[in-house]
Amino acid sequence: MSDNDDYDNHISYPENPARIGLRNFTWTVEAISGWEDVWNSLWRFGYKWEWQNADRYARAFGETYKLYACYNDAEKLDMAVPLPQIHVVEEVRELLLDRTDDDPRLDHLVGAIDRWLKEHYAP
Repeated sequence: MSDNDDYDNHISYPENPARIGLRNFTWTVEAISGWEDVWNSLWRFGYKWEWQNADRYARAFGETYKLYACYNDAEKLDMAVPLPQIHVVEEVRELLLDRTDDDPRLDHLVGAIDRWLKEHYAP
């Protein structure tokens, strides 16, 4: 019998289906692959990543990716796929919606981000 058994026996964790689930975002191979397509489209629209130490990035390695963190090597990161935090992806989407040009590819790009978020992030 552990010191916590008495404590654990008096606590109940009632089920509450009204609770909203929360979770951290994890970069999976599928998420990186989908994001790489989105990132390439962003690049074609003139966006670039401003590398900072500790930024995460991926490089293709066969059918998977190797993951790294930037550390004073930003000049070597050509063709690397940045792995932003999820709020940055959402901010990018908002920036695209705020653009005033009528390029129909923007709508497709926003749609691609929406689908990516739904598939890889939405709880």
